[in-house]
Amino acid sequence: MFQGIRWLLLAAAMVVLTGCAATGPRYAEVESNFPSLRPGYGRVLVYRAAGAGAAVQPEVRLNGELIGKAQPEGFFFVDRAAGRYTLSASTEVRTTAELELTEGATVYVQFGLALGLFVGQPRLTLQPPATAVPQLASLAYTGSVPLVAGQARNRQADAAIPSGPAPGRAAPPGKVTLDDLSGLLPAR
Repeated sequence: MFQGIRWLLLAAAMVVLTGCAATGPRYAEVESNFPSLRPGYGRVLVYRAAGAGAAVQPEVRLNGELIGKAQPEGFFFVDRAAGRYTLSASTEVRTTAELELTEGATVYVQFGLALGLFVGQPRLTLQPPATAVPQLASLAYTGSVPLVAGQARNRQADAAIPSGPAPGRAAPPGKVTLDDLSGLLPAR
């Protein structure tokens, strides 16, 4: 009987929380506006396609550094120097994924939740581009780099956007341009 009540409560919570999905411009609208990768850098793109467990939005860390939150139906990315990294997320358990970032490449990581004792347990799965890109098309951008749907990005301003420090060095402060601030305004 307890198991039946648990499933009923879980189903009710899922119905109530379906409004917790990420909002923002869709991947298909902003993908062409992604900043160019700097020489020696690669991109880690994390996405969460399923909306189940919408209230559970764990922080995602790369080598211990907070890089975003796993919001349902959302994605974000960070650029880092080529090398080996550990991606992690925690709820009632901590999950990690090891990845090799190569120059000029994008590593796609799908975030999922498995049923846990109290909350969902995070799952991080590396995906090939052929699997990830079709899933990304309708997902909302939740990252910190300003992107505007339907507008070509000023590629000269890309160098002003911090991409994270090279291993062993502190990040230099980046200049903020008007082009960067325009990403904070709603699309016309």
